[in-house]
Amino acid sequence: MAMEIDISELAKINSIIEHDRTDATYKYALLRAVVDTCQKNRNLVITNATGDYPENSFAEINCEGGKCEEIDCGGVTIPIGILIEKWILYYYPLIENEVFIPQKRGEPDGKHALLFRPQFEKLTEYYQSKGGLSAFYRDYSAGTIPDEIFPVFLSLVKDIRKTIADQPMKYLGRSYSSEYYSVFTPLRPLPAIKKEHAMDRSRLVRSGGYFTMSAGLAAVFEYFGAFISGEEGLLKKWAEFSSGQDKSGIVNKAMVLEVLTVSPETERAVNEAKNTYNSLFENGLKPECVWSGKVIPDNESMAVDHMIPFSVWKNNDLWNLLPALNSVNSKKSDKIPSPALIDKRADAITGYWDILHEKYPVRFEKEISVALMKNSGPDWVDDGVTALADTCEYLTEIRGFEVIEG
Repeated sequence: MAMEIDISELAKINSIIEHDRTDATYKYALLRAVVDTCQKNRNLVITNATGDYPENSFAEINCEGGKCEEIDCGGVTIPIGILIEKWILYYYPLIENEVFIPQKRGEPDGKHALLFRPQFEKLTEYYQSKGGLSAFYRDYSAGTIPDEIFPVFLSLVKDIRKTIADQPMKYLGRSYSSEYYSVFTPLRPLPAIKKEHAMDRSRLVRSGGYFTMSAGLAAVFEYFGAFISGEEGLLKKWAEFSSGQDKSGIVNKAMVLEVLTVSPETERAVNEAKNTYNSLFENGLKPECVWSGKVIPDNESMAVDHMIPFSVWKNNDLWNLLPALNSVNSKKSDKIPSPALIDKRADAITGYWDILHEKYPVRFEKEISVALMKNSGPDWVDDGVTALADTCEYLTEIRGFEVIEG
């Protein structure tokens, strides 16, 4: 998103965080999810003026000629489904925690509980003996949530969508505006979320309806989101609210902050990628280092490199895990490959993508679709390289991470 920064939008969002009435953590979860989307799922943020809508979007379903009269062409459109996914990952560690952490004023009184807490408790209890959040995330990502718990998951998804659209989206900004939906506007009617949607991560992300916001606010989130959503911003406010509602004296801000930064352990994905590349050696092949082009003589000399470093993006998707020489990987460290380096090594990147796609076709397509691609189609390989280069350019030029030219 190439947008001009309107500093008044930053002032407005800071005012909302500080002065909007807060009866639950919904406001913090919504803002955090939109910031995360603008920074980490930029492929899903559609500039309305371009009309570059994804497949099966509201534009194709409800509008003629790929345009919709409801859309303000000065804004952007984002699928609500990506917010649903992020809310699940945010709230899961809070709900499963052994110590009850209030998320709404008056909890744990059942009359004041989160709308989606009952379903969430059933889901976390089901996965408690199976590996917790990480096990759930593997099943969710692969579309293999067991039949016995899937109805609970589907109900949870629907209730989270309803909460997002009817609560924080509606009331956000009331401290400075008398209008409802003054910051984020859901495009109604919201489509029904069906079983087949929730069984497929990439479909769920794109099938829950859409909302719009100003391009200026999207730019603020893109450029300054790390400051807004960090431990001195939204997360701090979230932790203060939860600890402030606790009557037991057990919950404190530090504890809540620690829980809020929990994410699924996905080291298994790195091992799966490594095993895939090790099989090349077993078949008498010697892969080349994705960045230097030099032959990797044996598996002891090979590292599995995160093209976009895990410390930057916490992404263990298969498309992001490619083989490199240990020495090259150490030199690259937490640097971001430049667009020129990606273009230079495009054949190697796409060659490994083909290998991973052949072994894990459904999973690979879902992961790259959510993280990089606007649409999946016959040109997904070339489009993926372009999207990767664009993401790396954003991380270096806008976010300021160190670049490696190669």
